[in-house]
Amino acid sequence: MKKKLSVRELFHSGWTSFGENITHWLFLCGMQIFAACGFLLCCAIVLAFLHYFFVDLCLFDCLLKDYSGLFTSSMVGVASAVGTFCWILFPIMYEQNALDCVFHRKMSGFDINNRFFSYALATFFYWILVASAGLLFILPGLFLAQRWRFAGLYLLDHGGNIRKAFRASWVMTRGYIWFLMGVSMLQWLFFMFFGATGLLLLVAFAINRLIDAHIYKILHMEFDKNLVVCACEA
Repeated sequence: MKKKLSVRELFHSGWTSFGENITHWLFLCGMQIFAACGFLLCCAIVLAFLHYFFVDLCLFDCLLKDYSGLFTSSMVGVASAVGTFCWILFPIMYEQNALDCVFHRKMSGFDINNRFFSYALATFFYWILVASAGLLFILPGLFLAQRWRFAGLYLLDHGGNIRKAFRASWVMTRGYIWFLMGVSMLQWLFFMFFGATGLLLLVAFAINRLIDAHIYKILHMEFDKNLVVCACEA
């Protein structure tokens, strides 16, 4: 028998979970902003410092005539690589902390575990497959997006291999496709409406992650009922 899901209860649960741990969420958001701004500031200082000594003072100019362009390109490349890494890593932290809140565990904060790489890899395959299906026709892309929606959360919660996570998400979401599509649309509207400022944007992002975690908690229990020890009970 399918579990009954309520949009109102899901959004209420997400807001409640955020309110109960608001200091932890604000600390996480603040530290991420601080880390990103600090990295950009360090890059700017290092770039200005090296440019002054190696370009403006013409040190090694005879050997490195194109140093200015080479150095600038290298710094931009490094900054882009680290920025991409943070862009991938920070959302995973939100997912992990959302799971911790929903399952009443201590929030992980900035802790990075070995499941983050599996999550990132699963997300990469997820978007490749969904985008490929979407190029054929938009409906198959939306269908796959919802059927594999919780593969990443399953990996963070249980670990294991990516193939098993995709299979678990496929089983959990059977019969809920239209409901999940509707929730996704409401989440996007919620994100756009409350994302007017940077702070509210992060708050909306956190609440949306909590909503996903609540849906996952409801759906995954039936799938995991035969497990001897469920991760959510640890």
